[in-house]
Amino acid sequence: MVKISAKDEEFRKEVQTGNIWRIVFKVCVPLALYSWMSQLFAVLDTLMASGISSDAVSTVVYMVQLQHVVLAIGGGLSVGGGIMIAHAYGKGDAEQIKKVLSTTITLCIILSIVILLILPFTPIILRITGTPEVFVSMGSVYFSVTLIGIIIQFFNTIYISNERCRGKSRKILALNLITVVVKLLLTAIFVYLLSGDIVSIAFASLASYLIIFVFALSSFIKKDDAFSYSIRYISFKGLLSPILKLSIPSMVEKIAFAVGKAMVNNMASGYGTQIVGAAGISNNMSGLLTGIQTGFEDGGSSLEGQLYGSYNIERTVRVYRHIQIVVFLIGLVGFFVMKALSSPIAHIFSISRGGYDPSFHQTICDIFHYELLGCLLLSFAYSSFAFLLGLGRTKALLAINFARIFLFRLPVIYYFKNFTEMGYEAVGYTMAISNSLVGILAFIASEVIIVKERKRIERKGKTV
Repeated sequence: MVKISAKDEEFRKEVQTGNIWRIVFKVCVPLALYSWMSQLFAVLDTLMASGISSDAVSTVVYMVQLQHVVLAIGGGLSVGGGIMIAHAYGKGDAEQIKKVLSTTITLCIILSIVILLILPFTPIILRITGTPEVFVSMGSVYFSVTLIGIIIQFFNTIYISNERCRGKSRKILALNLITVVVKLLLTAIFVYLLSGDIVSIAFASLASYLIIFVFALSSFIKKDDAFSYSIRYISFKGLLSPILKLSIPSMVEKIAFAVGKAMVNNMASGYGTQIVGAAGISNNMSGLLTGIQTGFEDGGSSLEGQLYGSYNIERTVRVYRHIQIVVFLIGLVGFFVMKALSSPIAHIFSISRGGYDPSFHQTICDIFHYELLGCLLLSFAYSSFAFLLGLGRTKALLAINFARIFLFRLPVIYYFKNFTEMGYEAVGYTMAISNSLVGILAFIASEVIIVKERKRIERKGKTV
């Protein structure tokens, strides 16, 4: 018989009735550290690539967006499944949790097989997507290895989503610490001791992903636990449509966002190939701030999903307000901290095997200066995204992030590039404008949905 463990049931009740500040910090702080360290992971990846050459770091930055296109598909499935699991967990429905989880994992297995079949055609795929030839020649093998890593990440993402839903944030943090240490040690050995190239970085990442994958497998095969996999509970007929209904907007949103960023990188390359690397480094630097906020977004979406699943809209809104306050304060303090640290960090990225490059240093600082300005209003997006995900409003998220790229970013950089005399600083201006506007838009969308949900509850109460 499928059941929710006593420990999981205790956490579920705590979310429903416990002190909100205590619950938010208990769940979100470890996730914020986890997210920040994941971002640090990306920063150090870029740093070690920059130690090879500026072309290497530009290749890594360019390929990352293409990787995100593939990861978005599996990630979208985990989002859709995760929302349904959170809602079922809030209701205490153990069988529904197991059915959704088993069906989602099976979908990811099918997707993984498809990806393995396209590996031999990687160079062709890169050229079809408009990848500059200099990046194709350097990045084909790198991209193939990372695709295998992405398959592993599909299942890791589902596992982490489960653990987050169950309030096991400290476990997620501990696993990430181990992963980062292994990743850094392997990358340092490959790049600095063995003088490896960016393919070595990809293999180091793949090895680190396998650590969490082992824990994921051990969790999925537990018998009788609600948060485990069982062929017997796969339900395509009953669950495929609801999962896809939530997942497809998330997939499209993530793919559109990644494709849009790749298009921005392509436009940025018109200012010089080094600008792509500088913009990627700037993005990673800002991620050291926004990565913390992402942790609160992830934790908040799980908490709000459980509460919404149990039909407690007012407590859902209260959690949203608490997270809104926290992420804004993080953005405000982080703005001044990152402003002070920007030049020292950029200096580190400007040192390669060829020595220190002061021009590259200045380029990074110039772009980051403007990108950081956009992080203030962007803070509101993280609390709003948590709220929208918790309610399963993936279509709203799709609309917001579509606007972020195709209204607020691509037209802006196109205008700067073709109708002004502005140089590479246009990349930084574009990031500042798009990030600020998406923060405002996300905030408005959440407030509108809160009003609609309250009216819906009021109408429902009158008809009972």
